[in-house]
Amino acid sequence: MPAKGEGQKIPGSSVNLLSRFAEYSFWLGRYVERAENLARLLAVTETLSADSEDRDSWVSLIQTFQDEEAYRETGKSETGLLIARWYLIDRDNPNSVISVLTMARENARALRHLIPTEMWRHINMLHADVANLTARKVTLVRLNEICEQVRLGCQAHFGVVDSTWYRDEAWLFHKLGCEIERADETTRLMDISNYKLMASDNALLPTKSWWNWLLRQASAYQAFRRKHQINAEPADAAAFLLFDSDFPRSVRLSVLQAFSRLDELETDYQSAPGQKLLVARTALSSRLKNRPEPLAGETLHAYLDEVQKDLIAFADAIADRYFDGG
Repeated sequence: MPAKGEGQKIPGSSVNLLSRFAEYSFWLGRYVERAENLARLLAVTETLSADSEDRDSWVSLIQTFQDEEAYRETGKSETGLLIARWYLIDRDNPNSVISVLTMARENARALRHLIPTEMWRHINMLHADVANLTARKVTLVRLNEICEQVRLGCQAHFGVVDSTWYRDEAWLFHKLGCEIERADETTRLMDISNYKLMASDNALLPTKSWWNWLLRQASAYQAFRRKHQINAEPADAAAFLLFDSDFPRSVRLSVLQAFSRLDELETDYQSAPGQKLLVARTALSSRLKNRPEPLAGETLHAYLDEVQKDLIAFADAIADRYFDGG
């Protein structure tokens, strides 16, 4: 969502960053991270599909984002190609890659006086690369290639951010948005793969190979093998993506880094979190400490759903505290 544009200073802060610029920074981070993860999920779903007629895999993607009604209103058939195009280049879909990159560019435009020139230039190039895609160019055969280009473009954005942006409040809110979005999207990536596992004939399914493949899609395979070199189980892979403290895309590390940004806002900028945000933070922290068993099937699905709800509550509390004059 775009920032509302309030003009007040962040409540409780000793510096002059306006709440609307904090919100622009936060959503810029979320939108670029979301574009990368949408590209991951599209690539994952295409690979999971046996062929273009594997309707269940593509419908599971729609269900993951709770977009059933929105897609039904388009009148489009539930085929892999049409769903992929809807999530990649359809400007009428607010959850498409082109839509979230458009919103990222608009938030960056509002921050022109705060962000480096290199960062502004790159977000425009990234947006243009996707905007130039046409329906004819987006085929299932080319989908993985296109998604890889989007992912690399988004990762380059974060490289530009980390190498050029001044480490002030705006940068902290950008990182905070990235980390919340990353945690949320990792749970969605896992949920889609777990859905396919549950829907398949378990007697015929090579589960270890399946989870190894998921680790590769999450850019986690090499890191996982450093920790689990032999006799790793699928549950080990799930635990790694959820709870590892050193892997950048794990839910736990993303959340811990988000907590660290809040601590910096309080310590360096005298911007205390407030009661609602403390409660949401405590609930999310407790959720990640209470590991369910087994980490598979319906148990894993239910746990991922609860983590997603806690992340939403955490993000809402941040908005209430810092963007809405809380």
